[in-house]
Amino acid sequence: MRVHILLAALAVAGAAPAPSAVAGAELETCPGVPGAVCGSIERMLDPTDPTLGTVDVGFELHRALGETVGTIVAVEGGPGYSSTGSRDYYLDLFEPLAYDHDLLLVDVRGTGMSDPINCAELQSYEGDYIANVGLCGEQLGAAADVYGTAFAADDLAAVLDHLGIATIDLYGDSYGTFFAQSFALRHGHRLRTLTMDAAYPVEDQDPWYRDLNRAMRDAIRSVCAEDAECSVIAGDPVDRLATLAAAVADESVSGTAYDGDGIRRKVTVDAPMVAYLAAVAAYGTTVYEELEAAGSAWLVYGDPAPLLRMAAEQTYWGDAGPVDEFSQGLYNAVICNDYPQLWDIFSPIDTRPAQFAAAVEQLRATEPDAFAPFEIEDWLATGWSEADSCLRWPVPSRWVPPEPTPAVYPDVPTLVLVGELDSLTSPEGARIVSDRFPNSTFVEVANSGHVTALADKLGCVAGLVVRFVETLSAGDTSCVHTYPSVRTTDQFPSRLQDVAVPDGDGTVFQRQVASAVVATVGDVFPRWFAMYGTEGRGLRGGSFSTVGLDQVRFRLDETRWVSDIAVSGQVWWNRPTGGIRATVVFAGAAGGRLVITWNDWTQDAQAHLTGRIDGESVDLELPAP
Repeated sequence: MRVHILLAALAVAGAAPAPSAVAGAELETCPGVPGAVCGSIERMLDPTDPTLGTVDVGFELHRALGETVGTIVAVEGGPGYSSTGSRDYYLDLFEPLAYDHDLLLVDVRGTGMSDPINCAELQSYEGDYIANVGLCGEQLGAAADVYGTAFAADDLAAVLDHLGIATIDLYGDSYGTFFAQSFALRHGHRLRTLTMDAAYPVEDQDPWYRDLNRAMRDAIRSVCAEDAECSVIAGDPVDRLATLAAAVADESVSGTAYDGDGIRRKVTVDAPMVAYLAAVAAYGTTVYEELEAAGSAWLVYGDPAPLLRMAAEQTYWGDAGPVDEFSQGLYNAVICNDYPQLWDIFSPIDTRPAQFAAAVEQLRATEPDAFAPFEIEDWLATGWSEADSCLRWPVPSRWVPPEPTPAVYPDVPTLVLVGELDSLTSPEGARIVSDRFPNSTFVEVANSGHVTALADKLGCVAGLVVRFVETLSAGDTSCVHTYPSVRTTDQFPSRLQDVAVPDGDGTVFQRQVASAVVATVGDVFPRWFAMYGTEGRGLRGGSFSTVGLDQVRFRLDETRWVSDIAVSGQVWWNRPTGGIRATVVFAGAAGGRLVITWNDWTQDAQAHLTGRIDGESVDLELPAP
């Protein structure tokens, strides 16, 4: 996802990375991971209190194919995910450097290969969440204090000592950027470069995280402004979202809808659900694409199907999964120790609810629109907000914050990346992080959401990261403005006769039918991002199946986007290039056969259609879905 120019790059940079070594380390072949060796070190949970016991910190080393000139360390987010569980993403990102760089993955304590925390009730996602967080803290007992980021950062330094590695190129994404800042503040002399992708501040963070709400509003407005159809709608898209939230606050919408895997779910769309949908939009483009049209379908036409489907798809219905892949216990151990709370963490647990209630009342009095376009109580009820999650976490006996005092940011080459549409770790917060490092480059990636370099099909941001590690400079970053804007869904009509007719060649009826068929094909792509399996359902009937990750194929079986047109056939999607080709037949209010092509990476993409509609030959171009 690049021909090496390492020697020339080092000559320009004027500094060669230190070689890595494995002096005295006992390493074994990693089961099921070709080409990698694994090991672990035993660490005291708390170096100042031997009575707490130890933790095994596991790591995975992918050695360079040739002579090693440096070591890259990649740290996963969550918190709670294991870095080794994301090895494929990191191997892909740093593949251009694989000849002369080792890649080291260290699972932070409490995750993956490092004695993952297993709090069964919390991991199940059943029962009272806040109570289960408290139970997890009680299960950990005196060790509840020692899973914070500072301890994990010191673990990484110890692993480097064990392997004889002096300096590293550190990459962190999402929570990995929080970890990276803590490591930089505690062990900055061990960094050659530092890359943080989707960064948020490790100190002086707003406990309400109001920057995320500001980022959400900015993202919604940006998506609409970049889309030809949305931008001509009168008024502010955030105000239209407020209208939807107010409407379902007065009268919620309940019913059944299929989730991403075609399982029928009972869902209710109320104001907290609308706030939740807006909050999670940055994980992909589906919510940005469809929320306004789904809201209009309900508000204007009384059609709840698109809105209910979105709620079913965006709700996670399972448990936290295998604990060695994601530890919900570690997640809470970190956020309850390291993130700012709305009460005094040293106060008794039974006094905290009153402190939290007082903080909410103060916010209502001083900033009632803090979470606009949503009411404060609706935002706090989303199930997304973590404002009260740690109410029952144990009172710490020895609290170690993630940053030392004073926090001195090292003068190390630093690259801070953030997506323009990221409302999970905001551009505002990422800018604060960048400004704190004296030798930092800040890059905001147009039309992109949360985490920009991993699975980067266009390759621009991934290339910047590789060049930065090679040369200590990101160089020309202008390619970040070439990522195509999100194409929003204009409508969710229930029947063919309600489909808006675009301008163009052919008869009005042909263009209307062609629009319905193209929209049916296009409707499977947002579903793909919500799927865990291979079988999905059409909005108004029929089904589809899919195989592949980079070269994706869909098979449609009487899939219905409008109720009276059933589409069957195959769709091929080349994700690395954006190319899409569909060969479909359709029946119902109109019949025929079409071959449809477009490129998903093209700004303002146009779909080209050839074939027959009700026996007549057509050759049409329409806006791509």
